[in-house]
Amino acid sequence: MDLTIKDVLQLFKEQAMLLSAGSAGMNNPVKSVNIMDAPDIGDWAKAGDLILTTAYTIKDDINLQEQLIRALHARGCAGLGIKTKRFLQEIPSTIQTLANELGFPLLELPLSLSFAEIINPIICSIASRQSYLLQRSNEIHKTLTDVAINGGGLNAIVTNLGKLTQCPAGCFDINGQLINHWLPDNLPGYDSNTIHALEHLLLTPEIPNNILQKKLSRTKNPYTHTITIEGASYQSISCAIMSSNEFFGHITIIQPDNNFTDIKLVALEHACTVAALDFLKQKAIAENRKLHSRDMLEYILFGNPKEQNTADIITNSKLAQAKRYKCLVIETETTATEVNWPILSAQLCKISQQIIAETFPLSLISERAGKIIALIAAMCNFNTEQDLYNKLHQALDKSFENLTVSIGIGTQESDIMSARRSFHVALTSLNIGRATKGAGHIVQPYEIACYHILSDPEATVVLSKICQPIIAKLEQLDKNTESEFLKTLERYLESDKNLTETAKELYIHRNTLSNRLDRIVDLTGLDLENRELLFCLRLALRQRKILPMVHT
Repeated sequence: MDLTIKDVLQLFKEQAMLLSAGSAGMNNPVKSVNIMDAPDIGDWAKAGDLILTTAYTIKDDINLQEQLIRALHARGCAGLGIKTKRFLQEIPSTIQTLANELGFPLLELPLSLSFAEIINPIICSIASRQSYLLQRSNEIHKTLTDVAINGGGLNAIVTNLGKLTQCPAGCFDINGQLINHWLPDNLPGYDSNTIHALEHLLLTPEIPNNILQKKLSRTKNPYTHTITIEGASYQSISCAIMSSNEFFGHITIIQPDNNFTDIKLVALEHACTVAALDFLKQKAIAENRKLHSRDMLEYILFGNPKEQNTADIITNSKLAQAKRYKCLVIETETTATEVNWPILSAQLCKISQQIIAETFPLSLISERAGKIIALIAAMCNFNTEQDLYNKLHQALDKSFENLTVSIGIGTQESDIMSARRSFHVALTSLNIGRATKGAGHIVQPYEIACYHILSDPEATVVLSKICQPIIAKLEQLDKNTESEFLKTLERYLESDKNLTETAKELYIHRNTLSNRLDRIVDLTGLDLENRELLFCLRLALRQRKILPMVHT
């Protein structure tokens, strides 16, 4: 959109204004025009200035001429116009050579034109372009602001940005994940293969989004880079979505050529401003929902239901409309050394909310005592929730490096006042599941029901007296001989005495397993055909897994 040296030459093509040297700078933007009347102009010239001179003050000093060229180039000036046939008959070859080396345009001004006759058309052209830019900027701002006011959201913002610029556009969140994108149906002068190539560049950028976002959040300026594919150049420009130094993500548009105009940059910056407002709105909604979920869960799971106020709040809530309730308790751990747990916890809560609310919109999710608690509310029986648990587990597991996610599932309840029972079962499932299976599993109530009974030492005194001598003897033999008799017996019983399955789980040959079992019989006198005794042993070995948790 800026006026360039090339445009200036076009303005005066009838008056024979010529480019003497520095053709590499033909696209230098011309922001203003100034007249040189002293050789030290390099000290106060501005970037984008086109300097005009008769060269009177430097006509006899080649060193001053070269110093002037270097100084103006260093200041970022657009170029230097010299009026010849007066004090200099022609532009010296030494500074022409220097200008070519620097890519700094030298213009030969016609003697027939006064400086005013040169300056006025250039200033008028600059003003005209700036006026157009301002008008278009206002139109763009109004269009995008209307989108935000009417609740169009990020999809509408990106779509309108793409249509205003006629460039592929994409919006990415703080994690670099694509939120949405827009692609034109066609671009004048470009075939469908080119459009698909542009879409590919947008969705799989050469610079990874996490690296790009670090650059954007650090500099807070648009980031531009040129990509070449099969000989064609494409320009990608990205702008941060920020508000009060809070970074929400970025928007990228891709220009099919290097002719990236100011008005497109204005549109991109306006879109990022409006997108920041939308992110702030979504943040406020999420925060409000988070507080509501926290307060409601406190009433439902931890409040005193006998208090009239608590009972009224629970029964009058939207959650009471549901027919079935089930609690999840989620616990995470990581081997990473530097973890901001408050931020990570908020992120995990957000992921859980998004996934669960897709299927069960009435559900509540909150964080308490380092665990995420979800009260799932459904309008009918739970039938396909296992897919939800798996999806939730996978999403949380991938959200942070080296993160281990454990989920305890509660029982299904038909009364909201009984939801706390589901919560306590979910918590028990989580704790016993971690003790028996280890971290990183989804544990259902039926998987831990037996262990829950065994966790009462007083109720299992007889069981311990019957089985402990056998277990203790095998445990001591394993310790003295570095054998695996106890593990072998445990897997054999858990596999319902299936030799093939047990051998597979222990990674040994079936004959080796048979020999070990014979050895166990010889050492303990155990009767492997006594089903009742084997059942007791199976229970005792399960109890042994949870003894540390019981003692704790």
